[in-house]
Amino acid sequence: MNNRKIQDLQEEISQAAANYVADNQVVSLPFIGYECYLTTGNRLDFEKSYFSRRRQLTVLGLAYLLKKDQQVKQLLEQVIWEVCNEFTWALPAHLPVIGKTFAAASSTWLDLFAAETAQTLAELLELTDDAFSPLLQQRIKGEIDRRIFQSFENKAWDWEEKENNWSAVIGGSIGICALAILPKNSSQQKKIIQRLDKAMQSYLRGFGSDGVCVEGLGYWSYGFGYYIYYAEKLARMLGNYSYLDHKKVKKIAAFPYYVLVNKQDFVPFSDYSAVQPPSGLLNFCHHYFQLPIPKLATMNALDFDPCYRFAPLYRNLIWKKPTISNQQTKTIDHYFPDAQWWVVRKPNQLFFAAKGGSNDESHNHLDIGHFVFGTPSELFLTDLGAGEYTKDYFDEEKRYHIFPCSADSHSVPCINGTKQAVGNVSTKGVQANHQFSLQLAQAYPAGKIHSFERCFKLLETTLTIQDTFLFEQKQNRIIENFITNYLPKIVSNRVILTGKKAQCTLIMPTNNLTYISQVYKDHQGKDQVTYQIQATYQTKQQAKITTKLTVDLL
Repeated sequence: MNNRKIQDLQEEISQAAANYVADNQVVSLPFIGYECYLTTGNRLDFEKSYFSRRRQLTVLGLAYLLKKDQQVKQLLEQVIWEVCNEFTWALPAHLPVIGKTFAAASSTWLDLFAAETAQTLAELLELTDDAFSPLLQQRIKGEIDRRIFQSFENKAWDWEEKENNWSAVIGGSIGICALAILPKNSSQQKKIIQRLDKAMQSYLRGFGSDGVCVEGLGYWSYGFGYYIYYAEKLARMLGNYSYLDHKKVKKIAAFPYYVLVNKQDFVPFSDYSAVQPPSGLLNFCHHYFQLPIPKLATMNALDFDPCYRFAPLYRNLIWKKPTISNQQTKTIDHYFPDAQWWVVRKPNQLFFAAKGGSNDESHNHLDIGHFVFGTPSELFLTDLGAGEYTKDYFDEEKRYHIFPCSADSHSVPCINGTKQAVGNVSTKGVQANHQFSLQLAQAYPAGKIHSFERCFKLLETTLTIQDTFLFEQKQNRIIENFITNYLPKIVSNRVILTGKKAQCTLIMPTNNLTYISQVYKDHQGKDQVTYQIQATYQTKQQAKITTKLTVDLL
């Protein structure tokens, strides 16, 4: 990326800081936000205020690092003081609840955002030397010790064993704190770093040898980002390269390149949200691991991360070697054997991705055998990604009644009135010679099926899906389901989806076609409309259904 783009980000930060200084107010964090979560389960009301304050903290911190302005410093110190006064650094959604209130341990509860807050304060303290007042320095160290170090040292936490972003983000943040503010090679620093190895290894176990982040690209940016931020700091300060040189890490670092749809979007499986990966993280992966990376249109803006995390924004400024380009020109045809994802990208012509896997993944959706199809600029058959995060969204009894997580929101069939099952149901996938076959019977334990094979065949810009069934009974009903954000037009046995630059046609061996409009809450809590295209078949004990999809440029 070039100096002009770095200067743009620096100017954004400086202008945002100037606005805060002119207003001269610390963003409030109202009590009612905690109450609202307890009574309604709504997360967004509190989190809007919480992340507004974190934006103020990060902006003022970065602005002061760029230019040692005393007015910025004065307000920054007040913001830090108020952050240190907060009831808890954790989000209400992550706190233990007893009866109708939060448990006593909530004030020192270690979640993602408590750890990130500590990491921000610790690195600001480290990077500003002794610029802050002695009282504030003492307060920061005391709060990190009370809320983070003691909380970590005095309890075994379940996130230490989670094979997802939690272990990396919390573990990495605590590790950065220990490196930033504890005496080098002190007994406490050594003990914390040694114990954090459990969390780091848990995180790595969540990946197969193919490096896929099944939670979605956003969680690659999040979890792997904090893994790398900690690993790089550990290597630089203590000469410990074990996490950077782990055999899986280079494969994980390569993941975004193979799942890029266009210069700003990625394969939208699982709880994907359309947030750009940190440009600094991509640059580090490119230069350290000597890997190709997604060629984004530009480096990230100040507001690229709605949570305004200090760690990625700071590293966007310092990990800035020129790798950003305006074009993505290479054809990709890549299979991830552990996750069972097949991804094909032909610039300006075609994008296709299909998945196998299991229905017991982190941030799971009921989506074995699901796919997306279209051009790099227009996905006609799509995935909705993450829905609005609420209390129910993370309740296993209620999660799959929420549309974006359900089987209904994915391009998979309903068989004899049954949808895909939740839990440790998986598939066997084979990919070769422009074909990808999946054995899906296990995903439908109540479907009265002996066998169900879905085979994707891709030739140029035509996709053929062949579903082959062997049932336990003679009469059966299959509803093939396809998800699109384009208003369908049904003509006989065809469904036509028209975009701005291309048109997709689905051809099916039946005229029994319809579509259903669905309104759902997206990740930002906004109402969105999508469509379920449905083809219904009455079949005998053996059945073969072939659906053909074509995409043509207009």
